Amino acid sequence: MGLAGCPSGSGGDSTDEPEETDDPAATPTATPTDEADGSETDSGTESPTPLGEPATDVVRVFQANSPDVFDGNVWAPQDNTTGIAFMTDLQAVRNVHTRQMAYSGVEFETPWKPRTDSVSVMTWYSGYEVDAPYDVYETHDDRATYWNGDPLDAEARETHFHVDYFQAGNKFTEDTAFTQEAASQWEYHWWNTDGSDGLPDDAQAEHVLASQAAPNDGDMPIHPDFTQPYLEQYQDASSTDEVSSVTDELVSDRISLQRLMENGWGSGPYEIRSEDGIGSAELTLRLRDEAAAEAGDTATAHPNAANTNVPKLAIQWGDGERRQTLASNGALDLNGNIVAPNGLYSRETLPDHMQELTRWLRSEGGDKWRLNWNNPHLQNLWVRRALVAAVDWNAAGANGWGDARSVPIENHTYMLDAQSQSVFSGEFLDSLHAWPMESDTEAAAEYLRRGGYSKQGGQWVDATGNPATIDVIFPSSIADYAGAAQTIRANLSNFGFGVNFSSQGWSTWSNNLRADNGLNYDSSVFWHGYGEPFNYYNSSAGWVSGSLVMGKADAPTQRVDPDTETDAQGKPLQVEIPSEVGSIEAPDEAGIDPDLSDGEEINLASIVHEIREPGATEEEIQELYRKCARYYNYYLPHFVFHQYNWGAWGNVRDFEWPDPGHRGFDFERGFGISTALILGGLVEASYDTEFQLPE
Repeated sequence: MGLAGCPSGSGGDSTDEPEETDDPAATPTATPTDEADGSETDSGTESPTPLGEPATDVVRVFQANSPDVFDGNVWAPQDNTTGIAFMTDLQAVRNVHTRQMAYSGVEFETPWKPRTDSVSVMTWYSGYEVDAPYDVYETHDDRATYWNGDPLDAEARETHFHVDYFQAGNKFTEDTAFTQEAASQWEYHWWNTDGSDGLPDDAQAEHVLASQAAPNDGDMPIHPDFTQPYLEQYQDASSTDEVSSVTDELVSDRISLQRLMENGWGSGPYEIRSEDGIGSAELTLRLRDEAAAEAGDTATAHPNAANTNVPKLAIQWGDGERRQTLASNGALDLNGNIVAPNGLYSRETLPDHMQELTRWLRSEGGDKWRLNWNNPHLQNLWVRRALVAAVDWNAAGANGWGDARSVPIENHTYMLDAQSQSVFSGEFLDSLHAWPMESDTEAAAEYLRRGGYSKQGGQWVDATGNPATIDVIFPSSIADYAGAAQTIRANLSNFGFGVNFSSQGWSTWSNNLRADNGLNYDSSVFWHGYGEPFNYYNSSAGWVSGSLVMGKADAPTQRVDPDTETDAQGKPLQVEIPSEVGSIEAPDEAGIDPDLSDGEEINLASIVHEIREPGATEEEIQELYRKCARYYNYYLPHFVFHQYNWGAWGNVRDFEWPDPGHRGFDFERGFGISTALILGGLVEASYDTEFQLPE
């Protein structure tokens, strides 16, 4: 169970894109120039030149959802929360280069803002302390409120996550406990069990606890007016049937945009203020500033509201196709992506005033082909190897993200290259097997034959004569995934391996990937990346998990125990790896758990615990990391194929932005910088409409 909740489709900026508006102030006449206006007026005084009116009063973003299905209830069976990230406070912000966190009060110099030299950004977390090996204490900023003025405090958080604990089925579970509490109104205490009261000893190393403390993403607490009644019902429930009844009611209790507005259950500097702001294609939120508070239009002013001169935030709803249309029409003000030839966004597809603002190599941003071993073909070691060899992964990355964005993986450790190169020696990395990044159908055919498959009439069949076919799914709202998934389909189909191809809505896709819903998929393109090596080599139960080991096979929402034999994806955890690093030797028809002639036994379930336990030396941890890397390199449980350059582009006509290398672009909430820029109040409307033409 995530202490701050699992990140959902709402948590990132990968689909953030701005929107259209009928407000004429939002679309002033542009005055492009090749050079900035160098004229000066010497008034003989030190009085600042009047700024006039801002060029726009709204910043427009895109979210892949619809107001008809939007649901702020994080426990609903399908994830329809996308968009909530702009309606909740920043938890914290993280540096996209160093991965270091920053908390409430972080200062930014703002040379792009004519009204001030710097701003201070409030976040919900203000800091934390670790008392290893069990306890973490997190503090919250005491200025945090819901839209209705009620405190967004540790008590609201405890209520929310106590409901989360019961909803996960833990009411009558004997080997678990609710290990969180509001130590005071603004301090939150969570801990790992210490072996008392019949519970396991889950001591963790200090650096592991610190990595979990005060995160910059995850679900924010829903208002206690919603959660408290359910908590009381759960506490009063005296049987599993009564618990199930409460859960059934909870998961079906929709929090629509209208309900969110009427009750004031959101948080953050922008709020839904009236029914008029809720349209079929657009949602308008208004700034919770001092003027609104004095006029009685909002319950309390938000500290970050004073940082910006943009009084409205507009969320444009839709799917990937509509997003592209909005981008081409110049109806977007800020979007997470880069502008590159042949990319999703290019100079040919964007108006002149939409330009790339910043770009960086994501040290923890990449993608993998996620494989479900519950599929009988994908259980076969040689089949997984064959499918990886048959696909042109360089093309998959380029077709999905563009050559400028996609950076192929060089080291097959399950980490992204930035972590691989910082964790492992060059000698170790050089000794690992180098899986082909370009299609090698000759090797793929040999692997399939060794797996017991044969080719009949251009179609591969298994040992029983059944056609070899798998499903490939991807979310329609992430256009980048389409190009990669289509490349996988084309390469496998041309190779003679059948593919059922499916583009799915976000909620359907995410629901199909949930282990607690039975993992209703064979394979999918899926994001990949963590800030720490011990999070790659971990057991994590959430559907968004990218860890090497998932939850238990018989309890998918729980981390594996050291003696767990199989995880929720059907992977055996007590297996052999070759003694020689980089060897891929295996018996013919090796199946799911091959018996190796020169094998070394490892227990992944135990290793992912040992990595996180206190007391191990650095070399002992390194050896555990190496075993995980060797396991991945040999078994290919999934296939990590690239990481990428990321960035943001936006409207340079109506807005002023930091310079590309400025610290103002360095911080993100979740995935991407859009929410941090907007909710932190770093966006600034221009006082003219001049801009440099793109090169």
